[in-house]
Amino acid sequence: MKKIWLAAVLGVSALAAEPPVFPFQLALATPVQVIAPEHSINGLRLNLLWGANENVNGMDLGLINYTAQHHRGLQLGLANLVGGDLTGFNMGLVNWAGGKVAGSEVGLINWAGGEVSGTQDAFLLNVSRSKVSYQFALLMSWAEDVEGGQFACFNRATKMTGLQMGLLNLTGELHGLQIGLLNIATEKAGPWKILPLINASW
Repeated sequence: MKKIWLAAVLGVSALAAEPPVFPFQLALATPVQVIAPEHSINGLRLNLLWGANENVNGMDLGLINYTAQHHRGLQLGLANLVGGDLTGFNMGLVNWAGGKVAGSEVGLINWAGGEVSGTQDAFLLNVSRSKVSYQFALLMSWAEDVEGGQFACFNRATKMTGLQMGLLNLTGELHGLQIGLLNIATEKAGPWKILPLINASW
């Protein structure tokens, strides 16, 4: 009986200890903001210079938007930084997600630490440290495992399943096509690992 009572008390205490969630945030520069950084926002967050919160579900607008854990929704800013997973869309000069991305990153530079189920679209550089579906960039796309396509002046993948199209295409494993001035598949069987114009392996 004492164990049941203790478990009930601890359960109530744990619920009471959970930080509340707020529908609106206005931040000048953390810690100068209406809602403390350790709380989460479900709704709208406006960051005049720099804003930080634990989780954000909804719309995030500002110069520098920082979410410590997970963001679900839309981020618009000069820099969008997510410590965990991003579900939705972010657009800025720099977009950085430490975890998975389910949606799209659009900016000057896009970086994802986890799997990207969607696209990365950059003017300069895309980086995915895991699996990615599609990367589009004017300059460079870099990924570990591509299942879809890479399109940039320079494309680099550890494993490519699909299409690489650019001036220079480089991969380890190739299961598909490379189209460009110079195409390199270092783990391709046979002598034709480096080819101009078109390289293929199935």
